[in-house]
Order: sequence, then structure tokens, then C-alpha cells
Amino acid sequence: MIAKKKQIQIAKVMLKNSLSGGLVNSKLVSFVLREVISQRPQGLTKILKVYRRLVENKLKKEEILIESAQKVANQKQLEQEFTKNTGVKRINFKINPKIVFGAKITAGDWIYDATLDAKLNQLTKA
Repeated sequence: MIAKKKQIQIAKVMLKNSLSGGLVNSKLVSFVLREVISQRPQGLTKILKVYRRLVENKLKKEEILIESAQKVANQKQLEQEFTKNTGVKRINFKINPKIVFGAKITAGDWIYDATLDAKLNQLTKA
């Protein structure tokens, strides 16, 4: 059985081979998966689980999610600002009916919550 440390190293090499210009490339991901599965290394399931987690984390860092109560008026301008200032490659806008007022921005594991509900919760805790 391959040691856990070795499995993580293999998954990291797989991730590195899945990137194009520092971004996850779906065609490269497919190629890497086919190659690894055809070789059937020991601990394949664990290697694939680690690889999946690494790819998911990388994808989260490439994307920003902006949630608001209604469609954002200056969407193109916001996209340009976020792309320029953060270096992310994808910006997704989502209408969330649970948001009454404000917006919630998620970038990777960082969350900026400027919704009315968050502000009210903050006031009640103070």
C-alpha cells in the first residue's frame, strides 16, 4: 500500500498537470484521469479523492460568486473591477430570493456578507 504522503504527492502532480496558464483545464483533467486510471496505482481511490479536493479548491479560487436580491445593474463594470483587482477568471451572479437587501460575495473560502440579514444579526450580537 502506498503511504498517505505519497498519495498526496501523486495527487499534487496530477493537479499540476491539469493546469494551463495556472487555471484548471477540463481537457487536461480528463487526460490526467485517463492516464492515472489506466496505470491503476495502489491506493487509486484515495489518490482520486485527494485530487478531486485539490481541483475543487483550485476552481473555487478562480471564481467569485455574487448573490443579490435582484439583478445587478452595473454587472459588466463589476466584472471588470473584480477581474482586475483579484485576478479571478470567472464571476457568477446569482439572484437569491432569501436576500432582502444588499449582497453576499464569496471568493474561495472568503465571504463578504453585506446583506440586511447579516447586518441585523451583527447588531443583535453587539
